[in-house]
Amino acid sequence: MSTPPATAPAPAPAPGPSAAGPAAGQPGPAAAPPATGGKSSAGPATGNPAGAPPADPGGSPATPDTSLGSKDRRATGVDLLSAGQRRVNLRQAESMLFGGDLVGGNKYVMLQGGGEPAPLQRLAAWLSDPVRHAFVPPQRWDDIHAEAAGKRIVVLRAAPGYGKVAAAIRLLQGRPDSRIYNLDRTVDLAGLGHWLDTDARGDDPLPRGSGFLLCEPEGWHRVPGWVLQQLEVALDRIDARLVLTLPAGTALLDKDIVPYVVPLHAPPDQSAVLAGHLTWRLGGSEDTVARILRDKALAELVEEAFTGDPSMKVAADLAVMISQVLDGATVNLDKLRKRWAERTTEDFDIWFGGLPDVRTRSLAISLAVLNGLPYESVVRAAQRLSDRLDGPPAIVADARALPPWRDPFAGTRRELLRLLRAQVRPAVVQGAWGAAPAEVIEYADAGYAEAVLERVWREYQVQMDLLGWLRELADDRTEEVRVWAATALGLLSTYAFDFVYSVALRPMTLDEEKFWLRDVVAYALRVPAADSRLRALVESVIGQLYANEDLPIGQATAARSYGVALGPLDPESALAALERLAIFDDWRIARAIGDSLADLLLADEDRNAARVLSRLSTWLSDKKRTLTAQYVFLLLAEVLTVEPGTGTTGGRTGASGAARGAWPMLLLLADQRPQLRQGLLGMWGTVLRAGSLEQRTEGVLAQWADMAEADPGVLTAFARMLAAIPHGAGQYDRAETQIRRQIKLWRAADVLRPKPRTARAVEAALTMRNGA
Repeated sequence: MSTPPATAPAPAPAPGPSAAGPAAGQPGPAAAPPATGGKSSAGPATGNPAGAPPADPGGSPATPDTSLGSKDRRATGVDLLSAGQRRVNLRQAESMLFGGDLVGGNKYVMLQGGGEPAPLQRLAAWLSDPVRHAFVPPQRWDDIHAEAAGKRIVVLRAAPGYGKVAAAIRLLQGRPDSRIYNLDRTVDLAGLGHWLDTDARGDDPLPRGSGFLLCEPEGWHRVPGWVLQQLEVALDRIDARLVLTLPAGTALLDKDIVPYVVPLHAPPDQSAVLAGHLTWRLGGSEDTVARILRDKALAELVEEAFTGDPSMKVAADLAVMISQVLDGATVNLDKLRKRWAERTTEDFDIWFGGLPDVRTRSLAISLAVLNGLPYESVVRAAQRLSDRLDGPPAIVADARALPPWRDPFAGTRRELLRLLRAQVRPAVVQGAWGAAPAEVIEYADAGYAEAVLERVWREYQVQMDLLGWLRELADDRTEEVRVWAATALGLLSTYAFDFVYSVALRPMTLDEEKFWLRDVVAYALRVPAADSRLRALVESVIGQLYANEDLPIGQATAARSYGVALGPLDPESALAALERLAIFDDWRIARAIGDSLADLLLADEDRNAARVLSRLSTWLSDKKRTLTAQYVFLLLAEVLTVEPGTGTTGGRTGASGAARGAWPMLLLLADQRPQLRQGLLGMWGTVLRAGSLEQRTEGVLAQWADMAEADPGVLTAFARMLAAIPHGAGQYDRAETQIRRQIKLWRAADVLRPKPRTARAVEAALTMRNGA
């Protein structure tokens, strides 16, 4: 890209007026809180709607002013996403890459050689429940259990078909309340201990006492004993266990691995496994099971099945099918033989094909996209999809179809959950006005979400309807719905990138009016960007948007994509690209840069906080970038908040006692990370002395003061920070003048939300600093 001029290029003609905020009746970001004294940046200005260009004397709209100065004059607010909610959005864009379950608590660890991220998933119920309720122990199980009981790491070796996975799960189920996670086979065991230590210090750590299952890891032949020894120490710190399964005869790299090895000597009898699983599935009646298995014809089928496959899995699968073909107390052998012949693809295909109507299938698809969101959101989206796919019923001549076409009382939620193999659970969700209790719906088996989308896309001719529906969800008023829909678009793009991008994503990249669609595109591209086969395509798409100086709105989309899609893969390259875009005086580009810096910071706070803030500090001292840098700094100060018990220091004590309310994240970093403190103080000093964006500066300071008024820890840190801002040369200091002006506003008699404690604390801190 050639070096742009100091001033932004003139915006290209657009099909509609540029919007600084959502147009009337359109979805927007989470509602901003009321103005907090003085002229806050949170809330639209009076007069024209935000972003509506004034008409010229002839009646046609004038070219919209997209400069940063005009944005400050309009003082339009931004969506105040907490740091925790931004992290949720970032994780969701990765959750479908490998069939993960966000609600179940996905984590991401590195593959061998520092490659792409792989998920650490909650063990699926279809794996854990049969073991918990129908486990048949192998021979000498008491000895095996006793030998494994004192080990943090168990290497369970057995011949194929011996049931070593079930035995491994059983060993991890020793604690009834422990969570079990499934590690990807390509996980880097040498780096797993460090990852666990880092995760334990993070905002969303794994629960203590967790269990990890790792089946036949790739690269095992390169794992020495010292790797397990170091990993054992990390597991001990979080009271966790790892059971690793290997085929019998697998070579060990050195003798230090031998103490971890526990052999599985001989499997249980297949007939006992069949009886145990069938007893559990039929409600525990051993007499009924014994009578069923005495049937001569069934016994012949069982013997045939066991002869062809001596594994324990075949016995468990056969128990499932027998339970499904019972006619009263009799096994329908014809059905059983047919199902057994088709069992490789049967379960999922028959389930989806057996859903009774368009309404139920639409709900299955909606749940696949919005898995883990509130029940009401999933149902509403399903109704919109059903309306697309299913019109009014066929009618005969001289008759008239009357709504409703579909009886809303045709089935209860309980019946739908059974049909969908789904579950509802209570949760606390973050909405426009804060956290609130809700019921979320999710598939019982985490893998169903991706499987449903793949089946619908590949097997049915509904691609255009599906993309049109997801495009509607991208316009939804709810942030989570938009991000989840974007993730689904990203997953579909891994099946047909050019088609999905051209039909659904490309029109969003240049939408002048709906700025939130830039986020949708970025979150969607994050999914194929993580796939090495498609990354070059994503880079090409973003690069074309980035280099087109005639379309600033496309450059804004590129800025968001650098932060969300490419930034996690190469933060330095993303920061360099954003730095080049920072030369333009365009609030849309600046807003996208700010949001992307926020996402980069939160994607890896330990590593990225310093590099992001250091880069921003250099922009502030660059004449060509200082205005954009001021806008971005104030945006970060405004949008990044940390709720109690989350974020950088989860469960922190703050500057004065336990935290009770939300903290501005930048204030928390300045308060608790000495290596970042001086840089943040210097940036505040630059912004206050420049006075270029006075209304936004006032609004951010008022927002921080509100948090300080509500929490003693924030109050102490806020006052101390303002007093520590370096004093300017000479007796007159513009930064201190600005701060004292805010103190007067916080005390004003006509302010709706006065901040007397904050005003007193800040004034006292300034007086102490000045020695007066």
